[in-house]
Amino acid sequence: MGATVIVVVVRSGEGGDRRDDGADELIPVGLGRAVRFVRRSDVRYAEAQGDYARLYTQAGSHLVRVSLAALEEAWGDAGFVRIHRSHLVSLAHVDEMVVESGRCTLRVGGARLTVSRRNTGALRDRLVRGVLPGASRNTRAPRGARDPRGARALPSP
Repeated sequence: MGATVIVVVVRSGEGGDRRDDGADELIPVGLGRAVRFVRRSDVRYAEAQGDYARLYTQAGSHLVRVSLAALEEAWGDAGFVRIHRSHLVSLAHVDEMVVESGRCTLRVGGARLTVSRRNTGALRDRLVRGVLPGASRNTRAPRGARDPRGARALPSP
C-alpha cells in the first residue's frame, strides 16, 4: 500500500505567472489538532524513522507520514541528495563537508551527519561542481596531457 503525499505548490511569480521555476512546496505537518505548513526550502534535512520521515528546519523538527524514498524521488530535482540510508540533505543548507580518515561528515546547521562511503565521492563531486565557478563534469585533463604552456599535467588518480 503506497503512502499519499499532499503537496501544495506556492509560486513566487506575480499575478498570472504560471511558470514552475521558483515554485516551493508546502508540506502539511500535523501538530495536535492543527495542521501547519512547512516550506520545502526551509527543510535542511530529513531523517528516516520507519515508514515516516522527520523533517528538520531551523525552527525545529516535524514528523510526516511519508518515506524517505518517496521524498528522495519527489525532491531530487530541488537539490535534495541521499547521503545515507537514513538521511536526505538539502545541498543549499550544507555548511561544511569534512573528510577525516576516509570518513565523510556534513555540517548542516548545528547537526553533523555521516555520509556513507558509497555516497561520499558523488556527493563531493556534486558539492564542488556546484560551488566552483566554471567547474563542470569533465574538467580533469586526460592522463599525461600537456597544458598550453607545455608542462605535463599531473596524472589522474
